[in-house]
Amino acid sequence: MDKNGSSFLVIFMLSAISFMAVSATASEKHHAYWVVFTDKDHVVFDPYEYFDQRAIDRRLRHGICLYQESNFPVRQDYIDSVSFYVYEADVVSRWMNAVHVYSRPSKVHQIASLGFVKEVIPASVRLMLASSPGQWIPGFLFGDPDTTLLKAQLKHMGVQRFHQQGFNGEGVRIALFDAGFSGVDSHEAFQHIREEGRIKATWDFHREREHVYAYSVHGTMVLSVLAGKAGDIPMGAATGADFLLARTEIFREPLVEEKYWLAAVEWADQHGADIINSSLGYVYHRYFPEQMDGQTSLVARAANMAASKGILIVNAAGNEGANEQWRVVVTPSDADSVLTVGALDYPSMVRASYSSVGPTADGRLKPNVSALGKVSAAGRRGYLTTTGTSFASPLVAGFAACLWQMYPTMSNMDIFRAIERSAHLFPYFDYGHGYGTPQSTFFLLDHSMPAAPTLDIISDTDHVSIVLRTDITAENIEYQADLTGNNYLYYHISDAGGQILAYYVIKMEDSNVIRKEKSIFEKGQQLLVHYKGYTTAMQF
Repeated sequence: MDKNGSSFLVIFMLSAISFMAVSATASEKHHAYWVVFTDKDHVVFDPYEYFDQRAIDRRLRHGICLYQESNFPVRQDYIDSVSFYVYEADVVSRWMNAVHVYSRPSKVHQIASLGFVKEVIPASVRLMLASSPGQWIPGFLFGDPDTTLLKAQLKHMGVQRFHQQGFNGEGVRIALFDAGFSGVDSHEAFQHIREEGRIKATWDFHREREHVYAYSVHGTMVLSVLAGKAGDIPMGAATGADFLLARTEIFREPLVEEKYWLAAVEWADQHGADIINSSLGYVYHRYFPEQMDGQTSLVARAANMAASKGILIVNAAGNEGANEQWRVVVTPSDADSVLTVGALDYPSMVRASYSSVGPTADGRLKPNVSALGKVSAAGRRGYLTTTGTSFASPLVAGFAACLWQMYPTMSNMDIFRAIERSAHLFPYFDYGHGYGTPQSTFFLLDHSMPAAPTLDIISDTDHVSIVLRTDITAENIEYQADLTGNNYLYYHISDAGGQILAYYVIKMEDSNVIRKEKSIFEKGQQLLVHYKGYTTAMQF
């Protein structure tokens, strides 16, 4: 072969290799990542230009600095430089100092090697709406609401007492993160909110526009049990509050990223939210149960950051309680500063089997409190009955709004702790009910006298006995007598470190004594028992 022929062969081979490399790269799928930057040097930030006045007022009220670096914008030159290596850069998070990108995995090491890049994090997770699968979708079920259930969903927390005293969340701004709010712009259940102009802002984070009144009825139902009215009957506690509606989730993709939740929490902060209700959770494909520690997921970290800025985050525990591969609460409900809400069944008023349980992966109590998970809610046009921790969460968020109206100088974490203390089981707790169901009577009635004993724990040589007293009343526990008629005793056994080893809810019907072999208890363990407003313990 002559020299020219040899050169042609070399060129042909190099071209073929180059073509194959390009083809291989072209066929490589794009994946979602967060690119986190190292600094925000030299950026300019004016809080009075960026924030709604209510957001500024909240910071001033709680003594929070207006110039926190987390609120400063992300450096545009960093985003532009990363854009050279990616297919698309979309959501930018000030709080995380990061940009969400779609890139081929082969490019990740090049992005990570840039001097201003701190880390590159895979972003794909699976979203779980915190309502029971298949039960929230039938928006075609029209007609009147279930008034018996409607009254129960308020009475079990004593919300009617708040309303009688004039507390309905007025002056409190609540943001809802959900998959859509179909019918909220026309349904009669929201007429009072529309007429008074109390939907202050809306945003669809997927389509990047204000219209959110489509796509899903899930957010419609959530808003109805937070603040709706069925005629003259309140469906939720916060009928007088202001609202921010954020569409953060879509169903077209099997994997939905956390990016819209992160964008929405910053948007809600910017627009002056006092409370965020999120009836959403993120689980497998990115995370595992052992990572539900309140620190691993980006949404958990963002939720804690929102709390540090004076916002109360109320989140559904999730519906993974019957899922043996998961069971634990979903993120961001695992975050320490999130008020996590589990669901109660109706009419039993004990934990619903689907409601996710605690503790978190690092051993903390979750859920914090619980509320009714079966509710009467507004559909696209009519009303329906639906279930899930999705609906327990806004019931508690509405309760929080009434409480904040009652005590406007409280901080978000003051409200958080007050709600825990008001719950009907407090100071008893377990990993299914938390501290129980918040009660308005804790704030509206005189509780200066300690609870009267309702039981005794008696120990002899071989047994430990829980013996109920017969001459007792429990007027302060409204829903126990008025809604269920059930006679429940709660107890748990914990180790020396305070971790619950086992917990039980016993329906006391034919006996007033529970006996346990003393040999089942080890030194350092504790038996904690609650019955009709009274809690006592025995140490071993």
